[in-house]
Amino acid sequence: MITGSKKEIVDLIKRRGTLSIDEAVDEIDLAKTTLREHFLQLERDGFVDREYVRSGPGRPSLQYQLTSKGNSLFPSSESKLIRNIINYLKSKGSEQLVEEFFEDFWDQRLEEAQGRIKKSSAKDLESKVEILMQMLEEEGFMPEFNFDESDESLTVKECNCPFSEVIKETRLPCKLEEMFYKKLFNENAQRTSYIAEGDYSCTYDIPADQ
Repeated sequence: MITGSKKEIVDLIKRRGTLSIDEAVDEIDLAKTTLREHFLQLERDGFVDREYVRSGPGRPSLQYQLTSKGNSLFPSSESKLIRNIINYLKSKGSEQLVEEFFEDFWDQRLEEAQGRIKKSSAKDLESKVEILMQMLEEEGFMPEFNFDESDESLTVKECNCPFSEVIKETRLPCKLEEMFYKKLFNENAQRTSYIAEGDYSCTYDIPADQ
């Protein structure tokens, strides 16, 4: 949760599309050095990113814009809408179509994760999961991981479920997610805690590759 002046910055960017530090100084009653630190912190946390924009002669202007994680801070009815669509399809006898959609969606996620790992040339388990963490962070899972050097096993914790509304209609995404970890790492990966059953996170224990 973002509060205080950081929330003011995020709200301004949402309203304007982009925002520079100088523009923020005009709107927020804080010193430029303080605002600069807020922008850097928001960037480090993945809520904003920067780009240089040229408008006329002179040096380009440094502008900040919201990332997908930053946009997720604002109310959205997308999840509820998707839940209603799933419920509608099921009521029309199209459950098979729902299953095919989620299977295809998770196949695409697996392909993207494998592609990122391959592109990074990561070889060991810890390096691979660091690539996955970035992807999960972008998707809103609020991930954490712990690597046990004694046996080279791994624990991945997802502290948020961006599919929580969908799960109210079908547990298929949960089943497919467990398969996702098995295919991405190894068949012995298993889920040990489960948000849908009242736990605070979905946790996956992944033993070292044999």
